[in-house]
Amino acid sequence: MTYDVVVLIEREMSEGDARRVAALHARHEEAVNYHLLVSSHPERGFGGPMALLGTTFADVAGMIGPPGSAPAGTAMATLADPDLDMASVIEHSARQLRGASRYPVHVSITHGEVLLALKTLVMRSGGQEVVVVAWPETAASYLCSDWATKARKLLKVPRVRILEHDN
Repeated sequence: MTYDVVVLIEREMSEGDARRVAALHARHEEAVNYHLLVSSHPERGFGGPMALLGTTFADVAGMIGPPGSAPAGTAMATLADPDLDMASVIEHSARQLRGASRYPVHVSITHGEVLLALKTLVMRSGGQEVVVVAWPETAASYLCSDWATKARKLLKVPRVRILEHDN
């Protein structure tokens, strides 16, 4: 028996992101299968989950700047952007998570609505948990609006976790 976890990422996973996701499941008695979901259009795709907040990605981006932008004086990691280099995002993220967890990582790409793809992947994989790794501003919006509770009900999974992307 395996424990299936769907991991939705907004951008390439850093080594720190992968370690934190793997640490969530380090004590599981069952083997873990990770199902990594990447959107080929993150700025449009995150409009789906953010719609549960009663807002769109454009609304939030308008308040905080472009996706992944950092406040003045904050250094940003050099990670691949799905809009520019999808192959690197997939390769690096899967390798990071596989290395940190020592469990299989299956990758799915959505070219459309992220929430629909997330729901489909949860059903197809038998996902028992969803982990969303997002930029700090996106994660804060999710946490402040109780998005995880709404998503858990919609996706019909026992647990939805939100992690800030490691800069």
